[in-house]
Amino acid sequence: MKHFLISFLLCTLSCLTLQAIVIPKEHIFRFERSTNSNYVCYDINLQGGKLCQKAPLKGYWVLDDETRLGELSFLERKIAFGIKVVSTSENEARVHMTAYKALVIRICKHKGKWVGIVKVNGHEMILKKMFAQMKPALRCEYVDIYGTDINTGEARRERITQ
Repeated sequence: MKHFLISFLLCTLSCLTLQAIVIPKEHIFRFERSTNSNYVCYDINLQGGKLCQKAPLKGYWVLDDETRLGELSFLERKIAFGIKVVSTSENEARVHMTAYKALVIRICKHKGKWVGIVKVNGHEMILKKMFAQMKPALRCEYVDIYGTDINTGEARRERITQ
């Protein structure tokens, strides 16, 4: 009975902890896939109010309709969802995702807010979301990039196919 009470208490506390998770609403961008509703968020990583030189973005899974957070695994960071730093300074970084090196994301402040800026098909836009349409055997058919045109403020969607 003693072990049951301790187990019950621990389960209750962990449930309370899950409910207390606060997922930021302002991300630099998020990466969704057609396979399920889980997605990876990328948030700015500041140290002492300045952009972290080693890891300017921190990525994590949002699971089960925003009720749980999950760490990216070693393989996920190395093969698909990791971020590689191309160059950094105190106020700006250039990064790319490990799965697609051709799309460089410039992390900087724009109108007082940290954003990720990408250039696709000749258009610069503030990145909001990437969506991968998957085929069987975890192959990617295309990736749609959603954002806001940096010059006009219009919503944009660009498609990358390989």
